[in-house]
Amino acid sequence: MRGIAFGVAVVALGLFLVGLGRAPFSDPPEGFHAAVAKNVATTGDLVTMRVNGVRYFDKPPLPYWLMASSFGVFGPSPFAARLVQALSAVGVAVVTARVGMLLGGPRVGLLAGLMVSANLGIFIFARILKPDLLLILCLMLAFAGFVLAYRGAPRWGLVLFYGGLGFAALAKDILGALGPVAVVALFFWLTRERPLAPWVPWWGPLLMAGIALPWYLLVELRNPGYLYYNVFETHLLNFTRQRAFQDEDVPLTALQFLLVTVAAFLPWMAAAPWALARALRRPWPDATARLWALLALWAVVVIGFFTLSPFKLPHYGLPAFPMLALLVARVWDESIDAAPGSLRPRTLLVPVLIVFAAAAAASILAWAGRLPIPDEIMSSVDVATRNRVVRGQSAVAPTVERWAAILATCGIVFTLGALGMVVAVWRRAPGLGLAVALATMVAFLPAAGDGMATFARMRSAAPLAETIAQRAGPGDVIAHEGPLENGATLLHSVDRPVRIVDGLQSNLAFGATFPEARELFWDAPRLSAAWGGPGRVFLLSGRDPSRSVVRGLPEGRVHVIGRAGGRWLYSNLAN
Repeated sequence: MRGIAFGVAVVALGLFLVGLGRAPFSDPPEGFHAAVAKNVATTGDLVTMRVNGVRYFDKPPLPYWLMASSFGVFGPSPFAARLVQALSAVGVAVVTARVGMLLGGPRVGLLAGLMVSANLGIFIFARILKPDLLLILCLMLAFAGFVLAYRGAPRWGLVLFYGGLGFAALAKDILGALGPVAVVALFFWLTRERPLAPWVPWWGPLLMAGIALPWYLLVELRNPGYLYYNVFETHLLNFTRQRAFQDEDVPLTALQFLLVTVAAFLPWMAAAPWALARALRRPWPDATARLWALLALWAVVVIGFFTLSPFKLPHYGLPAFPMLALLVARVWDESIDAAPGSLRPRTLLVPVLIVFAAAAAASILAWAGRLPIPDEIMSSVDVATRNRVVRGQSAVAPTVERWAAILATCGIVFTLGALGMVVAVWRRAPGLGLAVALATMVAFLPAAGDGMATFARMRSAAPLAETIAQRAGPGDVIAHEGPLENGATLLHSVDRPVRIVDGLQSNLAFGATFPEARELFWDAPRLSAAWGGPGRVFLLSGRDPSRSVVRGLPEGRVHVIGRAGGRWLYSNLAN
């Protein structure tokens, strides 16, 4: 049993760690989150997060505490910053494998651990700076605890359940941590189990609150209004699109969200409908069957809730992936053993063959220049691209030439995978087909990592930030047009506060209401006055010149110093 968890961990470490620091921070979101963590490491303030001297309240502290610790060991590098997310993904794979072993045996655990690692959605978010994988790890630990408690180890299981939820509240938000509680309550309603008191011991909610609430209360004491902002503004009002402190994020439509979620979990998503129906079908004769139903219920609630919600982003379906991996591993396991009532092998194999064949054809045609990548795809899967396109700006997308080697690799990998699946379908061999599918995904994901690195280099503000660092003198003013998170890599290169011009539609909008931020947020007239003065001013902007504040600056004093990553660097002096 331990050997299986160890094997899953080795595969996951190989997938998520190799090449982790190869690319610079992508803007957004990586430079911004790394700057928050760097401030924690520098100041030692574990309560109030700050970036560029502005208080930051959109995310809880656990990801930044861990990144700051990583910086202390490895230095403030892209590798050190991403390491927390990568190790969180490894933890998700190991915990998923362990739950699979508890419910379905060693092979189900092995398959589930590999499937939750070998998909594009988890892979991408294991290698970028966002707190989602850390949240998912905490939630999986909570569900693992509930499984242990339900199977006869109530004390330690419930300690893990409530403790995992407490840390989930510190990883991303309180309301997200309460999601499993709501689903477990729905589960008990469906199973009609009574009494419920043993599942809510007096110390359980106290443990959860003891982990999470001290930090939230301290932040409220130091920063009045934080709890209202965190609970109502960033969550409840965000879902209804009625926030007073708006950020730039443009939500997906329901159809876009579903398509992105399905694509991110391919090829395993092909078996998900059967796996969900299999788990939710009554009767549930024993505890194990009911627990499978709980896993399916979580996946359905997560995806269904965000599909119907007015606000959703591409990664909001990720918390369902570990449960989907467990459920899909179960049906593949049954098919391999040809158990009575299991799926016919070709029903599982043919959809995977179609996915691989379509991916091979698309990669080869794109490599040959016959299939351009539609702008709609980039704007659906990448939040920053979507924000630019919706606001009438040009998207930052790699050219076919820069993608050529990656597309060629993908074409070869998926062609070989499709041929292997043809053999598996012909022989009606689900075990062979599963091995081919896993090998294909493990071979494909490093190429996807190279694609991520290419995209990060094209969108990073690092080249222009380095130009500013080399040219700026002690008294020069450095400004950034638009929300600072769109170019926060700048903060890693300069040694002074950056003025933010027309950047209140941002994650820093609430922080901007505090007195010390007033001198950091400028409007266009303030910039124009400084631009026409004797001192030198640099302006980094990600907005097209036709939509930029530079249109209103004094004529003859706007000089383009550089252009990179979909950004322009201007100065009021030519040299």
